[in-house]
Amino acid sequence: MLLNLRFFFIINLVLFSTVASARTEAIKAGVQYQNLDNEVSGAPVVVEFFSFYCGPCYLFAETYNVDKTISGLLPKGVKLTKYHVGVMGELGEELTVAWSIAIALGLENQIEKKLFERQKANTLKNINDIKAVFSELGISSEQYDKMKQSKEIDELINKQNNAVKAFKVISTPSFYVLGKYKVRNSGIKDKTVEGYSKEFADIIVYLLDR
Repeated sequence: MLLNLRFFFIINLVLFSTVASARTEAIKAGVQYQNLDNEVSGAPVVVEFFSFYCGPCYLFAETYNVDKTISGLLPKGVKLTKYHVGVMGELGEELTVAWSIAIALGLENQIEKKLFERQKANTLKNINDIKAVFSELGISSEQYDKMKQSKEIDELINKQNNAVKAFKVISTPSFYVLGKYKVRNSGIKDKTVEGYSKEFADIIVYLLDR
């Protein structure tokens, strides 16, 4: 019995290693990722650029769970940083402010979901609609305005806007690794919900080890 269990374990280990190796060998520059012409120094290890005006960004976050899958596979001490692109949409800049406040408060997950839902329902028309989302989480309009004027939020806004320029972001969602690789969304072969996010995450982990 013990012998059979050991044999079963070894076979599964070999099969897993073979599959993982084959998947890694299939990852190639120009297909699943591209090398940036100029490395961006001081960038987050793994960063996603997104916009609340971006339909695919909503799908990545709420349907495919790409960010959650990536976060679950990242090495200890490495996290996925999410930056908002403020040049998209009428409220783009104010949404970058909102995202900065969410980061400062540690409410990214809650705020992201609610803002995406409002945008999808076409009920995000002005700054008061944004403040209403924060109010649902206990952040008053006065608190929002006070934080908006703070040095911390100003620095977070500048950090995001400067990163957008440094990476020359022209589309969302866009993922970058180590300031020198960009994941090519169109290069993901598996189109199933679970498979797409897993393959996406595998590519990022692969790039971290290069």
